Amino acid sequence: MNHGTFRTLLNPEALDLDELGPLEDVVRGARSSPTAQVVGVGEGAHFVAEFSRARESLVRYLVERHGFDTIGLECGALQGARLDAWLASPPGTRALEEAAGPLTCALYGSLLLRLQAWRAETGRALRVVGVDLPNTLDPREDLADLAEALGRVDPPMVPEVEALSALLASVDGQSALTSSQKWGELEPGLRDEALSRALRLRHRLTALAPVLGVGAEGAAFRRASERVASVEYTLETLRVMDRLFSGASLEGDTSVRDSFMARAVTSLMVAAPDVRLILLAHDNHLQKTPVSFAGELTAVPMGLHLARRGDYRAIALTHLGDTVPEMDFPAPDSPVGFAAVTVPADAPVYGHVERPLLDACGPGGVSWLRTGADTTATRLRSQSASVVTQVRDAFDFVVCTPGAGKDPRVTF
Repeated sequence: MNHGTFRTLLNPEALDLDELGPLEDVVRGARSSPTAQVVGVGEGAHFVAEFSRARESLVRYLVERHGFDTIGLECGALQGARLDAWLASPPGTRALEEAAGPLTCALYGSLLLRLQAWRAETGRALRVVGVDLPNTLDPREDLADLAEALGRVDPPMVPEVEALSALLASVDGQSALTSSQKWGELEPGLRDEALSRALRLRHRLTALAPVLGVGAEGAAFRRASERVASVEYTLETLRVMDRLFSGASLEGDTSVRDSFMARAVTSLMVAAPDVRLILLAHDNHLQKTPVSFAGELTAVPMGLHLARRGDYRAIALTHLGDTVPEMDFPAPDSPVGFAAVTVPADAPVYGHVERPLLDACGPGGVSWLRTGADTTATRLRSQSASVVTQVRDAFDFVVCTPGAGKDPRVTF
């Protein structure tokens, strides 16, 4: 049977791991497919309490039954390193807010706090990495780290980084929304200069790699190269998001960020081939087909890049609720520039993957679907709308919760 229900998925403390048996062939691979090394565990909307609980259970299952050891988050590498140190600390000794800003705490706070307690309780090896740009699109921390690394491998370029940092000093928002607004407030000439300076830094490091990338300072060179890439992609994403919010973006423009995410995951897996990675990101980042809401190309997602690996699997999380948290802006009193407000969700009509699950399993429990050739659905809920895609091509497995309530830890 390719569908059914989970009784304990939303109750991780009483999770029955055997109940998650339908995921076995997803992870181990069917027929000629290799065993999964990278599994994306999505969410159809941010700030949803049910998705946080379901993800916790799925992480526990992947760690305990299949030996996964690393979680990749929608945050930058430097924030990921701080969160990794926080996760390894005894529960209650350090506030999560010391390692993460308000956006990351809202996206992952409930889940991370419970995983920290579970990790301490069980002794399970579990680390955190950031596989994204800084989710605030604030480039300043990356620039500071870049200056430090270049001080060791290419000191003449440190003043260039300092000049770029001064130019971008005002781009200090707590979300992509607020940072892109501040980027848009810069004079066009200054925006062009920032992009040009970042390009200059990358080209110089690439050109000097055979000399700077070897020897005792090779690690510092790699660190500088990673930070330069993050800065360059961040500035381009700021440009894209500013145009998106002003209604002037082109189809597919937002793919820049997903391209970086796929690059970060690939680099991690090349550097550490034995890592088994759980990606916790939005369904739209994880799907293995282009993202489209009305026939247009919204983005080429990270998952479409990763699908070429062969050992990547994507699990979508969706819901049957009538409402869902959505990002409403502007919200001047919010630290992130938007408010998470409850709005009506797109109705799951025929053609939605949620509809046959509702018909087969009813509205009250957590249902699941193993996608395959007989999966004909072409729509999946996403935020308060729906993406249009062949669901069987986009995801290997779909989990559907009965509702999508706002996480009580999200206060904006």
